[in-house]
Amino acid sequence: MHCLHVSIALARRYNPNLIHARNNTSKSFEAIGRKWGGRWVRLWLREQSHEVAKSCARQFECIVAQRVRRTLQIFHLYTKIWDEVALKSFVNIWRRRLGQNTRKYLFGAAGVSAYNWDRERIPDNELHRYSKELTDIYQLRENTVTCAKCHLRLVIDVTQSGVKYCQCHGAKPALASVQNGLILSNGDQWQPFIERQDMIMWRKEEPESGGLYAYKVYGSFPDVSAEDFLHVQVDVEYRKEWDPTARHLEVIDTDPSTESCLDHRSEIVYWEMIWPRLFANRDYVFQRRWLIDKEEGLIVIVSRTSDHPKAPLRPDTHRVSTYWSYMVIKPYTEFDQPGIEFGLTYFDDPGVNIPSAVTTWVAMSGVPDFLCRMRKATLDYQSRKSNDAKSAMVNIVENQPIVLETCSDSSVSDVGYVSEVKENTETPKEKGDEEPKPERSDKKERSAESTEDKAEDKRESVMGPTPDEERGFLHYFLPSRLFT
Repeated sequence: MHCLHVSIALARRYNPNLIHARNNTSKSFEAIGRKWGGRWVRLWLREQSHEVAKSCARQFECIVAQRVRRTLQIFHLYTKIWDEVALKSFVNIWRRRLGQNTRKYLFGAAGVSAYNWDRERIPDNELHRYSKELTDIYQLRENTVTCAKCHLRLVIDVTQSGVKYCQCHGAKPALASVQNGLILSNGDQWQPFIERQDMIMWRKEEPESGGLYAYKVYGSFPDVSAEDFLHVQVDVEYRKEWDPTARHLEVIDTDPSTESCLDHRSEIVYWEMIWPRLFANRDYVFQRRWLIDKEEGLIVIVSRTSDHPKAPLRPDTHRVSTYWSYMVIKPYTEFDQPGIEFGLTYFDDPGVNIPSAVTTWVAMSGVPDFLCRMRKATLDYQSRKSNDAKSAMVNIVENQPIVLETCSDSSVSDVGYVSEVKENTETPKEKGDEEPKPERSDKKERSAESTEDKAEDKRESVMGPTPDEERGFLHYFLPSRLFT
């Protein structure tokens, strides 16, 4: 077999004619195959065309069915996944809403619109707990912004006129370092923040607030009284006039047990605060309770957020859910005399992520400006009260009718008395065309006035001790009283 292959190879190598003959033979066979093969295929397709079509259709249906089935399986799978995610998200959203507004839904389901003051009222012990607030502020000021050597003030950010500052560290006033924060007995650490006219402010980072700060302000205003300073804050109608940030402010509910009290009050306040155009306005619903403690010589105001059925959530504002503040006011001498010192501590979470630089700038400018506006409003409040009192007296006088009553004494007749007054008040034209008399000297005028006074005294002695209101307003129009 091996020899045959070798001989064929040698023949192909050295005999070209044999190679050409073989090639021609192969080409002829290929031509014959193509001719008869094409005919055979055409005949077979003609005979088996029905079976071929059926087989192709079955293959196509199988492939199409497989693709459709896989598509449906994928569609159902993703639909199930997204349905579960959407359902879980929906349930979680409503769970949070129910958790936040359970009280409102219960009120709505039960048809109850009353506020449970017995449960929600700020307790008395919380008010009395802040009676030592100013003492803590004194200690805070001594340890954070007062030099331990010379006992003079340290500079916080800028110097203020009328304040003597420490010079222990050279010609330049010493600065109050932020490391001088005092840790009070309750664990709060306050750091000096800013100083403005008659005001010092500290701040501390509130835990679990995302970097927000609580602020404490100490102020001393020698020109306002404690009563006016309180009324400026609790009088919502007057605050609308002096506070430009209050778009809507009203008292929506008052504790029934304190409505008739003059020295303490509990109420629910709704307040919408104007924010810049890029933000939604913030609205607050908070309970405010204030107390005038005459034994301690203090006024305490405590506020904190609360829920009330009369103030539901609004879609055009953002409800502030975390807000609290307390203020202690102490007069220098008396509540109605000028001169107070106060301590204000507050925390507010606006519910928006603002850079710390922006919040610092707002606190440095907003809080002092607000307190300065409050101070000016307190100064204007006294003049407003006096103007209201004057207008009330004018209204009373204008609305009081003039009544002329007859005198019971028969020796003097009302007709003669009225005619005498009329004669004294008549002008020369009413009496006739009499020539005017020459002017008298000062001595004669004094004698005439004394004569009229004696005549008036005589009339009063004849009429008896009749009160002025019984004789009407005619008594005040006597010529002697007008010209004297």
